[in-house]
Amino acid sequence: MTQSTLGDIAAPPRRRTPARAVLRQVDYERAFDVLESCAVAPSLPDLREELVESLGSTFGLRHVSFFAGATFHSTFGDLTPLTEGLTVRMLPEYHDRWSRYDLFGTPAAMRQLVTTGVSSLAELRAMGSLPASADAYVRHFLHTTWRMETAAAMRLELPGGHTALVGMFDSAPDRLGPHELATLRLLSGQLSAVTRRLPVSRRHAALAGLSERQQQVVQLVADGLSNAEIAETLSLAEDSVKKYVSRILATTGCQSRMELALLARAHG
Repeated sequence: MTQSTLGDIAAPPRRRTPARAVLRQVDYERAFDVLESCAVAPSLPDLREELVESLGSTFGLRHVSFFAGATFHSTFGDLTPLTEGLTVRMLPEYHDRWSRYDLFGTPAAMRQLVTTGVSSLAELRAMGSLPASADAYVRHFLHTTWRMETAAAMRLELPGGHTALVGMFDSAPDRLGPHELATLRLLSGQLSAVTRRLPVSRRHAALAGLSERQQQVVQLVADGLSNAEIAETLSLAEDSVKKYVSRILATTGCQSRMELALLARAHG
């Protein structure tokens, strides 16, 4: 993370926010700390782990989840989200009973997430009555069962037009005030600029990090060429090609040439 990156933070894209809290120096420092921890992530799985950890250390948020999906609404059905704190234990009941009634799947929350990047329970309540199903989710699931008084979600844009929702929960009702929400909104825009470009898996990241020669070999494997044919195409000894392929398989974690070919084709 460079000083120029910090300069970018100071002039984020204009976003409409329901609470126009003026960002303080400490808020920018918090945003910088989170971005600095996430900027070095080589893949999306690495970033989501860094983000969940840094939200805990920077904002004191210990109960965090990271859901992803091809569309906004499919995000709530993610069966393998990253969960931290009590969200690990909340997940089975959430999937069994409550995912379709999630507070942040309501029209008002969706508009807020799309336009500002963040939505919170407190803000949605201030706008008016919650839909009956969302109100039941809040009262029975969040409050009664899990004692969660604070609830917020941050939207991130992923490669291929996919969406991530980072859920943040706490037993303290004032854990996320106007300044914290404004900082998270700043982070939503800045992090989306990162997440849109990240490889979607660690294998894709490893593939992108191969040398030019290794990538040439991968492309020819994906085209279905044998080691002998690759050797002739690249003017290499066949033993050298075998070594290249073995190293590439070890680096990417692929178990076979077919798996490598499929990975390369998916990577584009």
